[in-house]
Amino acid sequence: MRRRALALLLAAAGACTRQSHDLVIANVHVVDVIGGEVLPNRTVTVDSGTITSVLADARRLNGRTLLDAQGGFLIPGLWDMHAHMESSGESWLQLYVANGVTGIRDMGSGLDLILGMREATAAGRIVGPRIFAAGPILDDAPGDWPFRIRVKTAEEGRAAVRKLKGRGVDLIKVHDHTPPAAYFAIAEEARAQGLPLAGHVPTGITFQQAIAAGQKDFEHLSNLMLWFPCSGGSEFRPAGCKPFFDSLATAGVWQTPTLGSWSELATIGTSASELSPDELAYAPQSMRDLWSMNQRLFVTPKVIRELREGARVGARVTNALSQAGVGILAGCDALIAGFCVHDEVALMVQGGMSPLAALQTATINPARYFGLEKTSGSLAPGQRADLVLLEGNPLEDISNVRRIRDVVLAGRLFDRRALDSLLAQVRAEAATSR
Repeated sequence: MRRRALALLLAAAGACTRQSHDLVIANVHVVDVIGGEVLPNRTVTVDSGTITSVLADARRLNGRTLLDAQGGFLIPGLWDMHAHMESSGESWLQLYVANGVTGIRDMGSGLDLILGMREATAAGRIVGPRIFAAGPILDDAPGDWPFRIRVKTAEEGRAAVRKLKGRGVDLIKVHDHTPPAAYFAIAEEARAQGLPLAGHVPTGITFQQAIAAGQKDFEHLSNLMLWFPCSGGSEFRPAGCKPFFDSLATAGVWQTPTLGSWSELATIGTSASELSPDELAYAPQSMRDLWSMNQRLFVTPKVIRELREGARVGARVTNALSQAGVGILAGCDALIAGFCVHDEVALMVQGGMSPLAALQTATINPARYFGLEKTSGSLAPGQRADLVLLEGNPLEDISNVRRIRDVVLAGRLFDRRALDSLLAQVRAEAATSR
């Protein structure tokens, strides 16, 4: 009898030890971004930066940190799949986190700079999102265009891919001015090196050629012209484009529409911008200089109207692509970090996407793009603990992604006070830069 009692006591002690966690989030509604359901009144536990359980009952668990969610809604951390950290600077890493963005794909920055940021955020020396980096863009643009390694020939293209692979980039990016001979060599070498190829469809290359070459992501809806060939012009014709969109889905080609960027590209930083002054206050002088440089090159009142109309049509095109099974990625491209992801998913919903489909573009879809869906992008045991606690249900109203109460970055909790402190720091640095 005494032995049995001792065995039960030891078992109970072991159970107690197993139930001690780094972080326990209680009384939370878990948003299933894959199935589209809300799992009510869950308890989520985190250990060493990983979700260890999502429990359906309200059992009391021990933990170093106990967060009472008070009926809030928990989603995976958000992603920005088109960033340029060289233009914004290190402080915007904190701005991303303050807005619930825990992962970014940098689509063109100086190699040493972006790899240094990637290593520093991974090691926890800098507060910032997980970074996946293309390094410099490979093309032959005019000499004053930033973020580039210039390639003119096939051999230069291959050598550039090998160099970037050796430095540890996560993907290769091409652009409008990548010469055809270099492009096909880059595509072949990227495939040989096991690197995804993404970016623009270069001038002189057809969509079909890009797909056959293995390019797996088109940025910006191909400069707002993706639907022109299948529509027979600028007016989007869904029925005419469905076979083409179906072929993109079959080929596994992703789209990063950057709708907000198109809408704001010609006006951001000016009195004609539709962004709030509060958001613009976070922009350092380097970003304002980049916006001004772009606007000096091409902006007229007619261009402003055309780009905004193109963004509205692009939102409808994005919905049609999604309906056809094409993977969509939320990306910002030189807008205000974090805030722009909230804006991007809202624009997708305005174009006809469901809140769930729009939320997937900033959560599970980026994980799928990188082949990380088993460990990132959703809320289940074994997933990386990148989490955002919201005040409201984003599946009912996508604008609830803005109502952030807490953020968990690789298991580290940032409560509302800490998030406000990050915002204040970034805003002060931006003001000092001007």
